[in-house]
Amino acid sequence: MKHYSYILLALTLAGCAENRRQEQQADSTVQTAEKNDEQVAAPVKPVAPATPEAAPDKIIRERAQGTVTLLDAANGHPIAQVNDNVQLEAGIPQKGWASTLVTTELSDGQTEGQVLKKGAAIIADGKTVGKVLEDVVIEMTFKNDKGVNTGVFHAAVQQSRIKTGSVIETVLADYLKEHTGRTLADMQSFIKQFQLEPLDNNKPYIEYYNYESAADDPSPGYRTVLVFYENKLIGVVDSRTLQLTGAKHYQLDRDYHGYFFTDTDEKHRKAYITRFNQFVNAAD
Repeated sequence: MKHYSYILLALTLAGCAENRRQEQQADSTVQTAEKNDEQVAAPVKPVAPATPEAAPDKIIRERAQGTVTLLDAANGHPIAQVNDNVQLEAGIPQKGWASTLVTTELSDGQTEGQVLKKGAAIIADGKTVGKVLEDVVIEMTFKNDKGVNTGVFHAAVQQSRIKTGSVIETVLADYLKEHTGRTLADMQSFIKQFQLEPLDNNKPYIEYYNYESAADDPSPGYRTVLVFYENKLIGVVDSRTLQLTGAKHYQLDRDYHGYFFTDTDEKHRKAYITRFNQFVNAAD
């Protein structure tokens, strides 16, 4: 597994946080478009939650399917165990395995020692949600949004032990099968459930996106990008593969995948792909 210095990781997270704050300050036309569409939209069937315990309007990241043992590497040895529905930040699967970040709240002693001792609890929101099965090196520490000392360590998880209802690509494909409309209003339930953020840097196209996992890259790029033109979803760009009905696949730069619906005007598809490729190639 990759190990990064604390300074590099801290600087990277700070940079990511700043980038997200800047991107959330997108032009007010994005918010205006949302409000106008919500006022006239018919009720949209919500996405089915990953589990009864998972709030239907907030998934964000993958969740554990049952009690899951995490390993130090693919086909490695056990280092931690997490309870059902615990949130994981899983990276891109390879041969049935994915690298994942595990986040836990820390005591002062754990923060100073930089090690979780065998048997130590994994804690989220003040509740025990698992335990480490051997001594684990904490790769980074920070204070969460509640001011609580928090640590992160790497592990590996089998893809089959992740709830399919918490994987954004799977849920998106199912959502578009159930909802024939593709207006911005039609997509609001999905956007809110996965907490996608608006961006309008590529006007006249409006995008809603999230970031890829930092498990594979401490400075991750986009993961899933919904692309709208005149408030209609014309395509999806993703760092992972999709099975999207009624859409054609296009290979984009930097290993991104583009899926554009067959009713999309070719000139808009080509124009957006050109802009996207220019952006990702200019990014660090």
